[in-house]
Amino acid sequence: MDRIYTNHRHGERRIHIEIADNEIDDLLEDLQDLAEDDNAYDATKQLIKALHESNGAFALDRRRDAHEAQTSST
Repeated sequence: MDRIYTNHRHGERRIHIEIADNEIDDLLEDLQDLAEDDNAYDATKQLIKALHESNGAFALDRRRDAHEAQTSST
């Protein structure tokens, strides 16, 4: 997570965090207990859901990268 942007619009303050695909598994592992905690905030649950969805979306890209690396080395 090298880049964090802030949004300071009138009446709207947000952060935008860039998370590299290789960091997602680590975050999900750290957040695993919170995902199953009924007392966790909705924002936490939404973050975990977004991380799971992103991890799944990047899985195909990682498989393609691995396949390309394997075929180019032979």
